[in-house]
Amino acid sequence: MRRPLQALACLGSLAALSLPAPAAQAASQQQTTSQLACRVVAVKPFVSKGMVRGTVSRAGCADQARLRVRITVAVSGPDRVVKSGSKIVGNGRITAGVRCTATARRYYVVALDSQGRTNTSRSVKLSCGRPASNGGFSSAAETAVVKLTNEARAKKGCRPLVHDAKLHLAAERHSADMAANNYFDHNSRDGRTFDKRIKAAGFSFRLAGENIAKGQPTAASVVKAWLNSPGHRANIMNCSFTHIGVGHAAKGPTWTQDFAAH
Repeated sequence: MRRPLQALACLGSLAALSLPAPAAQAASQQQTTSQLACRVVAVKPFVSKGMVRGTVSRAGCADQARLRVRITVAVSGPDRVVKSGSKIVGNGRITAGVRCTATARRYYVVALDSQGRTNTSRSVKLSCGRPASNGGFSSAAETAVVKLTNEARAKKGCRPLVHDAKLHLAAERHSADMAANNYFDHNSRDGRTFDKRIKAAGFSFRLAGENIAKGQPTAASVVKAWLNSPGHRANIMNCSFTHIGVGHAAKGPTWTQDFAAH
């Protein structure tokens, strides 16, 4: 039986949104600082230009504090911090990077501020040996979502979407934020819309869209749910999109698909 869908509602299981760049730029959500809950978020590490990079953010805060990022390697015995950095911020993000090795190692990122808030990302195995087919930045579940999405698009004659590291980062950040702060919406708690998150990740676009979902345990189940919903299916089957980013957080589980075209 198909699950009931409620688009753009925190109680729903799925939500889809697609806007051309000019309209997306005009979208905003008005929130006051007093309505925002101060939090820190750690994003799963990824490989870029021979470096393992970790990003943390602090949002919804009325005061300033020292925000710290720690890239940690899981090893036998106590895990080892291989790179750290800090900056005094009110609301913002910082990124640290460490040279990766040919030997695969399991990394995760820890975010913490001087007020005692902390958050830890999911761990991921990364290396800079022979390039992985997914570019080394996505998990098996995220890669499976891309594969299943492209298989569905092929039936309509659409070209396969390229899994882009910057779009993946935007999607990963949003899934992590929704999971960590127990909400379900295209708009972040700090009021940012999906187009602003995509731009913040460094991807410039003329067309963009987003699907989100919560509660589906596998890549197959979440893609099936999206395809069974007209709004979400329209994003997946939009042949104008050329790139995709998929973010998965275990809590929920929570899923984000960001679509775009330069």
